[in-house]
Amino acid sequence: MPYHDFISKLLQIKALIVTDIKHFDDSTHIFFHLQRRDLSCPHCGAVTNKVHDYRTSVIKDAPILGSRTLLHYRKRRYHCDCCGRHFTEPFPILPKRCRITRRLAFYSIHLLRDTQNVSHVARKLGISPSSIFRRLNDIQYPKPSSLPKVLSIDEFRGNAGGAKFQTILTDPKHHKILDILPDRSQTTLIDYIQGFPDRRDVRYFIMDMNRVYLDIAPTFLPKATIVIDRFHVIRYVTWALENVRKRVQKDMLPSKRRYFKRNRRILLSRRSHLSEENQLALEVMLQQSEDLAKAYYLKELFYHFMASETSQIAKKRLHTFLLAAQVSDLEEFNATLTMLANWGRYILNAFDCPYTNGFTEGTNNKIKVIKRNAYGYRNFDNFRNRILLAST
Repeated sequence: MPYHDFISKLLQIKALIVTDIKHFDDSTHIFFHLQRRDLSCPHCGAVTNKVHDYRTSVIKDAPILGSRTLLHYRKRRYHCDCCGRHFTEPFPILPKRCRITRRLAFYSIHLLRDTQNVSHVARKLGISPSSIFRRLNDIQYPKPSSLPKVLSIDEFRGNAGGAKFQTILTDPKHHKILDILPDRSQTTLIDYIQGFPDRRDVRYFIMDMNRVYLDIAPTFLPKATIVIDRFHVIRYVTWALENVRKRVQKDMLPSKRRYFKRNRRILLSRRSHLSEENQLALEVMLQQSEDLAKAYYLKELFYHFMASETSQIAKKRLHTFLLAAQVSDLEEFNATLTMLANWGRYILNAFDCPYTNGFTEGTNNKIKVIKRNAYGYRNFDNFRNRILLAST
């Protein structure tokens, strides 16, 4: 096979004639032109083979063997005898009026699937951030045509488009992001959800303890079982135990106070998960305060409730915890009791639902990394495209 054919296959450019290749420390330069051929005039359609002149363009291409690639393309301008006009020979991998090949633009978008920021990708490829943003704007993520059987919702602090919080909708069953909404207002959610003709087919609506979500779910997702994610429930008891520990250790000597603070994870762990050494340390800590012992006992009761296999078992264990919390007379657990009174029926639904908000919370963490790496996004559409691109 001729030398030019190998280079032509490598660069995926037909009828290529290479005149020189130069290697530098950080780049590879390929000098070439295309084979001369008959072309139809784009103005009048007449066929011509008459060359008017040559012009050399320097084109940035996708890296080869980790090195930046620059194509020095000596392009022809043809002359049409019929209409007297000039035109440039077509070059398929280069968009009109561009100096960046299509594959380099696609490669830059591909790199954004990771959590790298646009400026870093631009420096890596030797192009401008604005070039990447133009290609990013070319990607359109339309509104989904249907809702999944299991719909999860949450908000995150995005500070984009003038709103402090944005809303994320996901399909936890198939681990997919459904869409990103510009804010978390009730009006925005209603306008979005009521546009789906199949919203009555949603079987589970998984959420945190947000009144806005609860207000719209019965009306616009009438067949869905509302489920409160367990993570948002457990942390109430964790906070209560931590507040008791902080109150108790205020009256201790500095050395003992430091000991309690360093070993707070022993209090937060399940007793069954502790080693013998840590169990002995736990007993010593609980003997220092009756309130701390009560709080730890309530925490263990609540963890036992959260480990229930079904909602029926969970309902009995929850009743036991509520009685114990009321008798304990610990003010730190009042918020937990209020939360359970308001949301208890939806929390119990979680024990019969095989899905959680885990995927959504994990996605939120990835969004925080994207936002932090980019030092924030002001434009919501760019932010949405970036999130959806990183999830594909």
